[in-house]
Formats: sequence, C-alpha cells, structure tokens
Amino acid sequence: MSKKIFLSVLVFLSVSTMLVLGFWQLDRHDQKKDINKKIDARISQTAVDILELDLDSGEGSILKDQEYRKVTVTGFYKQSDSVLVRNRSFDGSPGYWLLTPLDLGTGEFVIINRGWLPVSAEEFSDTNLKKVTIEGIAMETQTASGLQREDSPEGNLSTLGRVDLDRYQKQLDYEILPIFVQITNQEPKQNTNFPIILNLPKFKDGQHLNYAVQWFIFAAIAAFGYPLVIYRSRNKISGESDIPVDYL
Repeated sequence: MSKKIFLSVLVFLSVSTMLVLGFWQLDRHDQKKDINKKIDARISQTAVDILELDLDSGEGSILKDQEYRKVTVTGFYKQSDSVLVRNRSFDGSPGYWLLTPLDLGTGEFVIINRGWLPVSAEEFSDTNLKKVTIEGIAMETQTASGLQREDSPEGNLSTLGRVDLDRYQKQLDYEILPIFVQITNQEPKQNTNFPIILNLPKFKDGQHLNYAVQWFIFAAIAAFGYPLVIYRSRNKISGESDIPVDYL
C-alpha cells in the first residue's frame, strides 16, 4: 500500500470517527434535555405524601421514577440516630449534611437530609422534640463510584461519605424507606439557625452541544484540508512554482 493511500484511509477513518463522536454528543445533549425536563416537571408538581409513592420494589427504575418528586411527611425526629455526611460545602465553607431518621408513627421511618452544618457545629443537637411536618424532594440513595472510598461496613458510624441508605440501615434496628428526603421547608420552624436548608438542585444541559460542535469542526478541517494538501502537492510535482515569475 502506497503512502498516499494509507494517509487517505487514515483521514477517512479519522473523519468518520469525529462525525460519530459529534452525533453521539448531540444524542447525549438531547437525552440530558429530556431528563432535565422530567426533573423540572416533578419538582413543580404539587407535593404528595411520601407513602403514596410506589416504593414497594425498593430498587431500580421504580425508584428512578420517584426521584425529585415533591413530597410531604409528618413525624418525630429520632435525634439519637442522626449521622453527618462529610465534606459538604455551602457557599464555599466546609461542613457536613445532617441526616436524621423521621418516625412516621406507622412503624415506618424515612431519612431526612436536614441541611448543612459548619465544621464548628459538628456537635449540633436539636432540642425540638415536637412533631414536624416536612416538605422536600425525594432522592435516591448514593453509592461510592470511581475512585471514591466506601464507608467501613462495620460498627456504628457517626459520619458517612455520602447518603448511603444501605450503609445507614446497617446501624439501625428498624427499617427505613429506600429513598431519603431533602428538606425544603419544615413546620414548626427550627429553633436555631442551623442546619441551613439546602437549595434545590439546578440542572443544566452540560457541555455536550459544545463538544459536538468541536468534533464537527475537527471533521470539517480534516475533510477539506486533506484534499487541499493533495492538490497543492500535485501542483508542486507538476513543476508549478509558488514563487511569482517576476520575483525570479
């Protein structure tokens, strides 16, 4: 195979790959937009009692369909079983999330993400023992991914690396629902300024569209640039000069 044929095949494969990657990024962009629309629709719906959600299967697509639903729940905080989630920042300040089981009075418990605590408030203790009504959004359990380290499977932990309901369940002597609630409002209000209620998550379409445009630009450069190089190369071989005759 001649060098020219080899380069032509290489350029063709490169352009094809870039086009595939570009269309793949466009597809990812469309998927992201669809997901964000669904999430926005769920958050904007009227709140429902958490026990009305279909949680019987406890896993998989059923829970995915319930995530970010606006829910209400009423019960008593079980303060003694609270844990902290490490390495959580708020407006650039380091701290924790405070998780507390809520006794629904029906033999069922749900974990409430009550918000953010600064490092200085690590020993926070809520003296409010009244029944509370909470409005928030339903969230799926979180698990370690990539290079993240899992929490120790042994003992009663006072802090967790994430809202891992399976790990949390291991140190409780009662069953908790397979989703947790990120609080957005509580009645009666808290007695203190902490924990600070978290903002609702904001979802963006990401950089997929920009990446797609970049791949298409690279493909265009390769597709039109290579034939131009071949054309100029042929002109030089045929004896044509790029230097003006007058200059010679």
